Amino acid sequence: MENSFDATTINRQVEGLAASHQLLLERLGGLTDNMVSRPSLLSGWTVGHVLAHIAQQGDSNTRLFLAAELGEIVDQYDGGFAARVDAINQAASRTADEQVADVRRSIYALEGAIASAREGWFGSARMVSGIEVRVTDLPLRRWREVEVHRGDLGLAELDCAGPDSWSLDYVRHDLSVMTMQWKSRGSMGLTDLPQQIRTQSPTVRLAWLMGRVTIEGLAPAGLMG
Repeated sequence: MENSFDATTINRQVEGLAASHQLLLERLGGLTDNMVSRPSLLSGWTVGHVLAHIAQQGDSNTRLFLAAELGEIVDQYDGGFAARVDAINQAASRTADEQVADVRRSIYALEGAIASAREGWFGSARMVSGIEVRVTDLPLRRWREVEVHRGDLGLAELDCAGPDSWSLDYVRHDLSVMTMQWKSRGSMGLTDLPQQIRTQSPTVRLAWLMGRVTIEGLAPAGLMG
């Protein structure tokens, strides 16, 4: 897989990711044990499940960056999807302090791996779905995970509830990427967004492209698998 390094784009995405990480930690400053056990906006998951996933997804990215620096391609999660699910379930019931501490640890470990990357930027990474992506794709993928799952916590009192809690900086950046992905599926890459979507706010447009909101009379975008 050919992998070019666009420093301007990478710098921008790493900067956005770092800001998103810090915003998450700031919002989690008010987390309580009661909140951790509440249902999240994701079916079957509590807030604790979402926080465990955020931490472990960060660790999986650290794993991919470190492997790429050694010229290796490894599975995103050691043990694959089943191991990922088991690890999330085991960590979901931790206390608020334990959840926040683990999220913080995983964030700083990942940011350290990103900061130390050199030749790894030109490598590839194998995601839990089995697809291989460029290492240069990882910062935006992680940024998306942090923003979207912060909203999935469903904690309105912490301003962590749904797409409205996504940062505008993230929305502007990823909306451009996801819109291009949408257009690339059409003839000659010229398929525009449906009229019902073009009249919506940027956040709603992105949420629809990611399958996070439904629009009456409009089929799902189908971009996220």
